[in-house]
Amino acid sequence: MRKVVFMIDGWFMRKTIYMSKAFFYNGVEIRRYCLSHLRPDDYLYRIFYYDTEPLNKKGHHPVTKKSIDFGKTNVAQAQIELLESIKRTPNFALRLGKTIWRNNEWILKADKLSALLQKKITVDDLTEWDFKPLIEQKAVDMKLGLDITYIATKRLADLLIIITGDADIVPALKFARREGMQVCLDPLRHPVQPELSEHVDFIETKLPKPTRKPLCT
Repeated sequence: MRKVVFMIDGWFMRKTIYMSKAFFYNGVEIRRYCLSHLRPDDYLYRIFYYDTEPLNKKGHHPVTKKSIDFGKTNVAQAQIELLESIKRTPNFALRLGKTIWRNNEWILKADKLSALLQKKITVDDLTEWDFKPLIEQKAVDMKLGLDITYIATKRLADLLIIITGDADIVPALKFARREGMQVCLDPLRHPVQPELSEHVDFIETKLPKPTRKPLCT
């Protein structure tokens, strides 16, 4: 019997599943996805989920100058509902870092910035929807690394399945393997950075391949 622990980069998985629409993204369905990785005789130790609470600040939009309460936006409410569903789901351990609005700055979305630099659009073509606050996650990687180290040291699991695309976690994965744990990377069909693939035992995903819509005839 293998004892299996999952560690999930919440921002990475949430963004991927929202875009692919592979399943409804809540605690129950995330747990069901994790269970699809297990063999019949495997034992689920725990699912560690790493994320941050939504930004709970007020600010003014750089274009419209409208006052915005980020804690009351649809995005914030959806994140709160997600975290509550995870808290209610068996086998989960929720690890929350901090959400930081860096210097109250706003950034132009990448596609609009590219079009602007290529002179396909002008500043006058930009709208309020083309800007977003410069939000960063703090302490998430640190919590993930500490948990990996603790579980590996205490021999609490035989197999770590990590769902991420972030190579910053490589030092913790190297430590886990030195302590005798096997490490599986689930990149959710994203390309894998070489420095990340080098320090896992195998790569496997259960996310279905995206289906292509038939061409119109």
